[in-house]
Amino acid sequence: MDPWTIGLTVVIIVGLAAVIYGALADRRKNRRAVTEMLAPPNRVIPRFKPDAKPPSYLSDLQGHRPPSDAESTDLSPQQRQEIKEQLDQPGVTKINAGYASDYFVTDRASSWAVLDHPRVLLCEDHVNTIRELLPVFEKVILANSPLVVVASHLDPDVVRTLEVNQVQQKMKVLAVHNVASTDLPLVATGCHATPVSRDDRQSGYVTVDKLGQCDRWVSTKKASYLVAHQPSISGPVEQR
Repeated sequence: MDPWTIGLTVVIIVGLAAVIYGALADRRKNRRAVTEMLAPPNRVIPRFKPDAKPPSYLSDLQGHRPPSDAESTDLSPQQRQEIKEQLDQPGVTKINAGYASDYFVTDRASSWAVLDHPRVLLCEDHVNTIRELLPVFEKVILANSPLVVVASHLDPDVVRTLEVNQVQQKMKVLAVHNVASTDLPLVATGCHATPVSRDDRQSGYVTVDKLGQCDRWVSTKKASYLVAHQPSISGPVEQR
């Protein structure tokens, strides 16, 4: 066989081997890239330090039990009598809706929920999640103001969350729901509150000027009384 024929054959064989090797290498590279792309990302899982205390959680029963160092919010007999007289005065707005549960009661003897100088969040529609209220919570907590949440309906989970915050004295809050559509305008007029929609609550677009304000809010199981711009009686009722 001629030398040039042998050389040509060798070149062809080497060329084919290089092509095959390149194809196989490229195929492996593509497979590796696809596998990495589809695989979950590497994440560092946080772990507690060996000497860290284990996390503790409150059960529903514990959350609804006042802390051992809770300060009493009960009224004195004189304060109770003066509030009764105050609620009979003209200019007091009454609506036929009371507190959402007994956990909001601040005076056990009268079964009243009393907040002095609260801000009032008037919801024009149903409140389905506690996340809708968080932006408002931030504002009133920073201002150290009590908060009354008024709505035609509050989801049971929302009520339970508000209950725990009130019982544990994390914030001064009162939930009033099952408010009739005819009573919502009375609240808006009585404390100069702007009805807030779900979209505004969820977006956090609730400025302080949209919240109503009154001198005193008193709720029973079936009714609520909004006292605006009247002289205080025997000083404010402490709600800590």
